[in-house]
Amino acid sequence: MKIHTYTSKEPMLRVNAFIIESKNGLVLVDTTLTNSDSLGLKNLAGSLGKPIMGIVLTHGHPDHVAGTGVLVPDGGVPIYALASIKALTERTEAAKHKQWSGVFGAEWIPKWVYPDKIVKDGDKVTIGDVNLTVHDIGSGGDCDANSIWLLDEDSPAAFIGDFVYSQNHTFMADGSILRWLANIEKWAPTLQHYKSYHVGHGPTCDYAALAAQKEYLLTYSTKLLSIAGNSATVSEAAKQALTDDLTKHYPGYGCQFMIGLSAPSVHAELKNKSLS
Repeated sequence: MKIHTYTSKEPMLRVNAFIIESKNGLVLVDTTLTNSDSLGLKNLAGSLGKPIMGIVLTHGHPDHVAGTGVLVPDGGVPIYALASIKALTERTEAAKHKQWSGVFGAEWIPKWVYPDKIVKDGDKVTIGDVNLTVHDIGSGGDCDANSIWLLDEDSPAAFIGDFVYSQNHTFMADGSILRWLANIEKWAPTLQHYKSYHVGHGPTCDYAALAAQKEYLLTYSTKLLSIAGNSATVSEAAKQALTDDLTKHYPGYGCQFMIGLSAPSVHAELKNKSLS
């Protein structure tokens, strides 16, 4: 097996999608956000000279699912996801269009294509000659429905979506910080057996990234509580102070806009709680 990474040219998120190349064909993991990048992913797949046997979606955020409609507008390729991920995309699509279509303009994909192959926690999924195991990790990631897909080959690999942000600031406006921290502990024993983690944002990483993600979540949360305390809302001044602090703390990290974007949701969850 060979794994190809497509990193989007869109400058805000720089989202990754992956192509698992087997002897007989290709399996795509996530499908990017914009028209241009989904076409770029499609062209990369086409350059490999093998058919697309299936598409796997790790979670329901637009930057991972929107491009499916460009890659397979008329169907014909099975699209695999948890029922919770399909439900989340159906429930949030209209709101995401309203929130982001004006930002991305013609690059925004106006209609999404939904999964048609529903999988469950622990399922072993065979797509052509590619064998994967899917695990439902629930809301313990950057949204309310997340999965990890494990490839057990000569070099075991894990496709973990946005469970880890590698060398990037983390989106925390959806989902739950406390469940995320718990999930890191829960899944560490499983993930330690996998050589490489293919993530939604940033370079491919390894087991050490779990500890780094935990440290980031705790650092962000404690700094936010220190700056905003028990105030009713997070002011623009507090968001800027948090951004300045975390930018210095994590020099070189991408997705800096996510620091302020996530602050109100994280503050609402953690207000009147303490972390140690």
